[in-house]
Amino acid sequence: HEVLESFIKTRENELAINTIKKYKVLNNHLERYQPINRIILKFENIDLKFFDDFQSFQLQDLQFTNNTVHKTISLFKSFMRWAEERNYHSNRIYQKFKTKPTETEIIYLTEAELLKLFNMDLSEQKRLSRVRDIFCFACFTGQRYSDILNLNMDDIKNGVWNLRTIKTKDMIEVPLNDFAKEIIEKYKSHGTPFPKISNQKMNNYVKELCEIAEINSMETIVRYRGSKRIEISKPKYDLITTHTARRTFVTLSLEKGMRTEVVMSITGHKDYKTFKKYLKITNTVKRNEMMNVWNK
Repeated sequence: HEVLESFIKTRENELAINTIKKYKVLNNHLERYQPINRIILKFENIDLKFFDDFQSFQLQDLQFTNNTVHKTISLFKSFMRWAEERNYHSNRIYQKFKTKPTETEIIYLTEAELLKLFNMDLSEQKRLSRVRDIFCFACFTGQRYSDILNLNMDDIKNGVWNLRTIKTKDMIEVPLNDFAKEIIEKYKSHGTPFPKISNQKMNNYVKELCEIAEINSMETIVRYRGSKRIEISKPKYDLITTHTARRTFVTLSLEKGMRTEVVMSITGHKDYKTFKKYLKITNTVKRNEMMNVWNK
C-alpha cells in the first residue's frame, strides 16, 4: 500500500494525469478488496490465488466487464515490475497473470453524419456551437481531447499544427485540412482557441449535440462479464464521446484511401496493435478495395 503510493508519487512527473488517476483508482480497489477477502496484501502473498480472487472481486463486487479487469491487471503488473526493479520484492508470480481483452465495437461517425454536424446552424446556441467546433476539430485532426484543449495559436505554422502530446510527450506534425482550418479561423482572435470544458461535461454535451443532429440509428454493443454476454442497444448519439472523434478520423481517413502508416503518423500511434482498436474497416472499404484490385 505504501509502496504503491510511493510509486504513484514517483511517477507523477512522467505519466499522464489520467494514467496517474487510474493507479489511484487501482489503489482504492486494492483497499476495498482486502477486508472483503480477509487478507492484508504483502508482496509475498501475491500469488495465483490472489490473481483469481482479485479478478472475481472485480467481476462480482465491482461489476466490471472483462476489458476493465484486463486494464486493472495490466496496471497492477506494471506496478509489480517497478517494485521488483527497485528491490521491494523478488516475487515473480505476477508475470503469470494473464487476462485477455475482448474486441469492442468501434463507434464512429459516417462522413454524412460528420458533415451534418459541421454544417449545422447553431448560431442561436452558443454553447453547443462551441462543443460542435471542438468535436469536429477532433474528427478532422484525429487528436486526443486533452491535446485539443491545450492547443495554442502559436503552435500552428503554415497550416501545420506542431503538437507535443500530453499523454506520450511526443512531437507530432498534424497538417490541418480545409475543415480544420475553417474551424480555427473562427477562433483566430483567441490565443487558446477552444474553451476549457471538462471531459465529462464535454461527453454529455456531445451526446446532446448529436441527438439534436438526429444521429440516432440504433447500435448494439456487446460486453462480457466473465462468460456472461451483456448486450446493450442504444441510439447512436448515446454512445458518442470525445474519443469517438479520434476513431472517426482514423476510419474515415482509411475509407478515403489514406495509407495506414500516414494515419498512424498523424495520430501518433507507434504500434499497429493499439492502432488496430481504432480501426473499423467498413464493408464499403472492403467492397471498393476488392473491386479496384480484382475487377475485370
